[in-house]
Amino acid sequence: MGLLGRVEAPAARYVLGMLLLVLCIEGLARAYGLPGLGKIWAGLSALAQDGTLLHDFQVSVARWWIGWCIGGTAGVLLGLLTGRVYAVRTALEGFLLLCRAIPFISLVPLVVRIFGVAEEGKQFLVAWATTGISWLIVHHTAAGLPESLKWRAQSLGADWRTWLLQILLPYCCEGIYAALRGAVSLGWVVIAVAEMAGVYERSSGKWWSEGLGYRLFRSLGEGRDDLMMASILVFAATGIVLDQLFVQSWRLATLMPFAFRKRQVAKLVRQVRLHPSEADGDWDGARPFAVSDLAAGYDGRTVLRDVSFTVPAGQTLTVVGPSGCGKSTLIRALGCFRGGPFQVSGEVRLGFDPVTAPGPWLGIVLQDAPVFEHLTVWDNVVFGNRIRALCGQDASRQAWYLLCQFGLASAAAQAAGTLSGGQRQRLALATALANRPQVLLLDEPFGALDTITRRQLQRFYRNSVFGKVTSVFVTHDLDEALTVGDLVMVGVSHGAVTRPIEKAGRSLEEWEVSDSFTRQQRALVKLLGTLAELQDSGCDTVGRG
Repeated sequence: MGLLGRVEAPAARYVLGMLLLVLCIEGLARAYGLPGLGKIWAGLSALAQDGTLLHDFQVSVARWWIGWCIGGTAGVLLGLLTGRVYAVRTALEGFLLLCRAIPFISLVPLVVRIFGVAEEGKQFLVAWATTGISWLIVHHTAAGLPESLKWRAQSLGADWRTWLLQILLPYCCEGIYAALRGAVSLGWVVIAVAEMAGVYERSSGKWWSEGLGYRLFRSLGEGRDDLMMASILVFAATGIVLDQLFVQSWRLATLMPFAFRKRQVAKLVRQVRLHPSEADGDWDGARPFAVSDLAAGYDGRTVLRDVSFTVPAGQTLTVVGPSGCGKSTLIRALGCFRGGPFQVSGEVRLGFDPVTAPGPWLGIVLQDAPVFEHLTVWDNVVFGNRIRALCGQDASRQAWYLLCQFGLASAAAQAAGTLSGGQRQRLALATALANRPQVLLLDEPFGALDTITRRQLQRFYRNSVFGKVTSVFVTHDLDEALTVGDLVMVGVSHGAVTRPIEKAGRSLEEWEVSDSFTRQQRALVKLLGTLAELQDSGCDTVGRG
């Protein structure tokens, strides 16, 4: 590698940059008769000695700070609103795009006309520019939040405050950081333009302005090239300092709370280890789950139709079918996760109660295993409103029990975003179970796991979950469908076939080597073949899934 490839430390890069800058200054001095580094330093020292430099610096930074705070705050708030609230997006997105298309420099004459040379005009220009860049970045970040995270929060009973503070803002954290950091630099550029544009001669020999931009403009009129170059360098140095101050402040503001929470979780773990308990607790009574004439689709295109079945209380219905037949769409429809282009009709009942929206009655584990990455593993497990409603020790014991069962105890204080795919899948299932739902909707919950872990969790499911909660379990694995389920449904839409799985009380190991298992496995393969033929011939309604 060359010299540049070996320069890794930021300090080393800045030193190299300063050396190149010195060479550029000296090159300009030789080519255009501008002052060299020595004369620039002398002019800068003169400004510093009489207090002019410090005063101009303070004035410019104060103007930038006020404008940046106003514009950054407005941009972030508008971005969150237009990114997540459809009505606000419809009303304001077009207007904000048009406003952002107006260059701030073109507004200088209008600002002078309205504000004159008052401070509000310069602050307004900074706020205008920083609002535009902040809004755009935060808007796209907020709009990109996966719907699966929203569904998961709804199923865990999160209210709007929890949604805003613990999900939306942390998810948008990187976007907000990028927006505000970009606004730091842009706002500093605007200050230079605003201060130079706001300079004018009020009376003979008197100038109505202050700041580094004024000093830069004034030095040109006075023929002081040394002060002009000195002002340019001060602008550059100040921009670097402001950027680094923001970066380090943001880092402290985001890392310190998480570090503190990690210590708290580690303390909780030590305490609960002193008083170990299965802490399995009492689940709410299992209730039957029934679906009648369910239909679902996207943008008016039907994916599922005529879906009807009943899962008895405490039993598990496994769903198998060819790829694209709508298994994942079925999970979304059963959970009543409406929104966007997705439409669903029909009746979903939990016991005798109709279900029209997701809530704590529901536990959901999706194929991509969304977790709250910014929270610790422990805080993911205790996120649900039902487990949080328990007394402190009971909640801790229950969380610890599940973490141990799912092999996540050693990662309790770790950020969930650092987990592997298989660990994330286990955490998603543990979080759903911790909230004691009455219905579990599982979309390939063990699909990302290795064979050994998958086997362990299948056994855990049968031993610790079966009978306590009614479940719909989507899988592509026929063996898993027969192992986990009490009923199996082949296909998910019109023409789907539901059959009981006759296990006769056998253990998993006995069941999987029995003749009955082999016979039912062959019957499922035959049904799948028939369904695939129907699908190929266009006799069945299929779609995304």
